[in-house]
Amino acid sequence: MVRGLPIEPRVSLGSRIRVLPYFINNLAPGLRAAWIRLSRRASVSQRTADTAARLAPEDDTGAVQPACGARRPPAVVLNTEGILLGVVNEPAAGAVACRVMRPDVQTIRPDMTWRLARKLLAKRPYLLVTTASGRYLGVYEPPLGE
Repeated sequence: MVRGLPIEPRVSLGSRIRVLPYFINNLAPGLRAAWIRLSRRASVSQRTADTAARLAPEDDTGAVQPACGARRPPAVVLNTEGILLGVVNEPAAGAVACRVMRPDVQTIRPDMTWRLARKLLAKRPYLLVTTASGRYLGVYEPPLGE
């Protein structure tokens, strides 16, 4: 329904109107980008920092320093194009990154609002910021007090 494909059973007009914003986000990203620019909303990109160590899948995690209470993972695992593959939460000498990484990490897009990030952080220790294609941009760093 969000992608505009036919569905069964037929959906009410009210339901179709409710999914209109998602339809626009997916099929008309230019409209979405224009709205974000015009609304001048505070976005996650303004609080993103590249603070986690970067590892290739075959790298040893032993040289990575653990994150002491920080709202970031110790290391991110990226492929050669910079696409996020996972995170290493517990580095150890002799451990290969692709074997100890967690691939199920929560990501958020750079144009999302702080309010959404705050909701997601209520259930997670950190949020990684990526593009829609999965390119790693950094870790969302919430304002002090959050």
